[in-house]
Amino acid sequence: MFFYIMPPMSSDHPIQIPFILRGQEIAAQDLLYQSRDKRIEFSYPDPRPLLDRIVLSDPAQLQRDFASMRVSEIIDFLAEAGKAMTLNHARMEQACRFSVPFSALPESIVRGSYDLIPIVFSKLALRTMVENEIGSKYLDGWVEMPYADKIARRRAYGARTLHFISGNVPVVAALSIARAALIKSDNIIKVTPNDPLTAAAIVGAMLDIDPNHPVTKHFSVVYWSKELQDFEHELIQPRYLEKIISWGGALGGINSTLNHGNLQASGIDVIALGPKFSISILGREAFQSSAEIEKVARLTAKDAGSFNMESCGSSRFHFVQASPGQAMEYARRLYDHMQYQDPSLSAMPKNFPADLRDEINAARAQDDFYYVVGGDRNEGAVVVSLTGELPDFFPMHKVVVVIPYENPLQLVDRIHPSTQTVGIYPETLKQPLRDLLVARGVCRFISIGHTVEYSIGGPFNSTEIMRRACRWILDESYPSKWELPGFYLRKAWQILKHHIL
Repeated sequence: MFFYIMPPMSSDHPIQIPFILRGQEIAAQDLLYQSRDKRIEFSYPDPRPLLDRIVLSDPAQLQRDFASMRVSEIIDFLAEAGKAMTLNHARMEQACRFSVPFSALPESIVRGSYDLIPIVFSKLALRTMVENEIGSKYLDGWVEMPYADKIARRRAYGARTLHFISGNVPVVAALSIARAALIKSDNIIKVTPNDPLTAAAIVGAMLDIDPNHPVTKHFSVVYWSKELQDFEHELIQPRYLEKIISWGGALGGINSTLNHGNLQASGIDVIALGPKFSISILGREAFQSSAEIEKVARLTAKDAGSFNMESCGSSRFHFVQASPGQAMEYARRLYDHMQYQDPSLSAMPKNFPADLRDEINAARAQDDFYYVVGGDRNEGAVVVSLTGELPDFFPMHKVVVVIPYENPLQLVDRIHPSTQTVGIYPETLKQPLRDLLVARGVCRFISIGHTVEYSIGGPFNSTEIMRRACRWILDESYPSKWELPGFYLRKAWQILKHHIL
């Protein structure tokens, strides 16, 4: 086994960020990254002379390498590598140690997110992911489709893919890598400056198990700065890539001349998982008594505080079918519960913006329009809009906006197309709202208190990522006349069996 030992962090000696290129680890101090505030600094290899090693020049190589490998074998390999993805192992501990000072999240949440990575690579999670979202049979061979007059088969093939992963929560890297490996794709992962080591640590665990495994050989983990436009233009070409998957608006980092339209026109399919936010809708049943308000506030506090609102699933706006007095009581109880949560999920905000603090204080001074709980210690706050109007600021860093309403159906026109998850209470309120909110762009509905519990293998932002990331191929045959009787008999039985079972 070989693994890269990260030197101690020092302003005099910037740490080295290694590249992993198709089963080999490359360490060099060719280039220096330094953030504007000079907080983040590291050296890394120059990707330009490495382009031929970063890309897969021969697309047929991908099919040759995975020709006889079944998904079940990939799951076994990933699960074995997953055992080395805990914080007890050098690579992961080093990646976490680097991320902590530069992440927007407090240390307890960063470490909590790293604890999720081995779970993503468990056999149960991997099987659930691939079977729920795509079906391993489509990746392992041709699957016949039920037609009466022809033979039609389809199969899913992996594609040459560039991933722009976000650095807000480390587990995003794990999900991206696991999905990509399961569908037998070729992958170039561009990491972010505030989390440049997590992806390398995950792929590095695979390298330690078997550097020549087909999965390992089809991952490159690299970084390049926005100044390297010549490299970026050379890399993002249809001769090298078929798909781009971009998390959280990271595609904006591509030079503006390479916009979505240009990429699509060139034949590169762009899967953009843009930034979104989430809300809660609470019906009048939540406010029937103080005991009920207490119960609901305890649940929604978990939804609001998850990952300190760095996650798109965190509930920032709470629409409440309540009187002003009930809304204020709910705000007080919600604030209290948000202060005492699992530290691996929610903690004291790390860097509370001064402009957001000023907005909260301005709202506090307008007591005819707003009721504010907390916010004195940069710990977050709950702001009730007594007029029902949205404030001028966007809630983040554990600041929640509570908005009273009268009729749930009147909320529909207020829902923004960027809304991802909607937590609804009571459950009976889902039915009259669900289809209307989907038309407004909502992607997911959840029972309150569970927004952080994403269904592995389910759609994300209205996209089945693994299915979309594949190339779906169709093979059609039409039998000759002498084959028709036996062919139709066999097909009739297949169709009948398909509908019965």
